[in-house]
Amino acid sequence: MPTIPTGIDDIDRQFGGVRYGALTELVAPNFTSSGQKSLQTQLLARVTQERVCALVDATNSFDPKSAQAMGVNLQRLLWVRCSGREMKGLEQAFQCADLLLQGSGGFGLIIVDLSGVSPRFVRKVPLTTWFRFRGVIEKQESALVFSTPQAVTSTCSELFLRLSTKKVRWSQTTEKGLAHARVFAGFDFEADIALKRSFKKPVQSATRTLLAYPRWA
Repeated sequence: MPTIPTGIDDIDRQFGGVRYGALTELVAPNFTSSGQKSLQTQLLARVTQERVCALVDATNSFDPKSAQAMGVNLQRLLWVRCSGREMKGLEQAFQCADLLLQGSGGFGLIIVDLSGVSPRFVRKVPLTTWFRFRGVIEKQESALVFSTPQAVTSTCSELFLRLSTKKVRWSQTTEKGLAHARVFAGFDFEADIALKRSFKKPVQSATRTLLAYPRWA
């Protein structure tokens, strides 16, 4: 199966990117800048150049203007905004994902963004649900990505990416000027990467440092 490049050289070189016909889990803690949203947008930007994508937004946190500025073709994006909160929003997100997967199967990429849902609710999703999603996506020429606040898919995901903030970058060090004169310049993100599902090869894992920079309006 072909893959979707993430735009992160270390990931693409070692794993090829996000694979079609497989489930990928993208994990980052809530309420921190981790690069999770940026990575989602990069994937959408690549795929919407040629195919239609779907984003199931459990907490209504998607910013279409920022996504368009990063290259997402909004004309080829189905944005599903869930209206419920916490458990209700989670249930709506899974219902929408089921409908999208059981439908025409014409989407190049389906992202189910649960990143704003409390981990205690995401943990309640039974493992059988993840196995069911894996079984369905393996029969399609689509990529399925779940963004979660905590690792929950176990061996059902082929590629696992855990993102976290490593360091905050400023325009200058305190030695070169007053602290209040410094301007935010970006984050260093650390990624724990694992290829978890393979019947022929052992589990592979690696730790890489990613860089992300702010986009000023």
